[in-house]
Amino acid sequence: MYDQISTYFKAEWKILVLITVSGLIYNLGLLVGPWFEGKMAGCLIDILGGSKVFSDMAVLVLAYMISITVVQSSRYLKRFYVRRFANNVNRSMKQVLYGNLVHKSVGELEKEGAGSLLTKAVSDVDACVEGIRKFTTEIFDTGIALLAYAAMLL
Repeated sequence: MYDQISTYFKAEWKILVLITVSGLIYNLGLLVGPWFEGKMAGCLIDILGGSKVFSDMAVLVLAYMISITVVQSSRYLKRFYVRRFANNVNRSMKQVLYGNLVHKSVGELEKEGAGSLLTKAVSDVDACVEGIRKFTTEIFDTGIALLAYAAMLL
């Protein structure tokens, strides 16, 4: 059933959708902070020049605070669901591992050294899941964020 890494991604597609949505909001939302800061600096210059009033700045500050709250909430959700995804994959991989060990004969287990085999297999599962978690995180934190920054600069 779970003989390829892709099957774990397919089994967790709902969580991956949440990761994708929250990850896009967060990483694209990282551009909102500098954009608002520039707008507020421009508004301050206009206030000092007399063409704008304090209430114009207050509206910008409120919009800034709301947008940063949305972005940071998305960051929390992305991290939470990436962890949940990794924990679910870890659990599934270990179920497959234990299921395979249970079906082995006593002779096979004694021959292979069940304790050392289990320790190595659990360690391999943990390393694999950590790689999947980091890959999933880096898609957004590196890939999407860099593309967004490049697009903003253009």
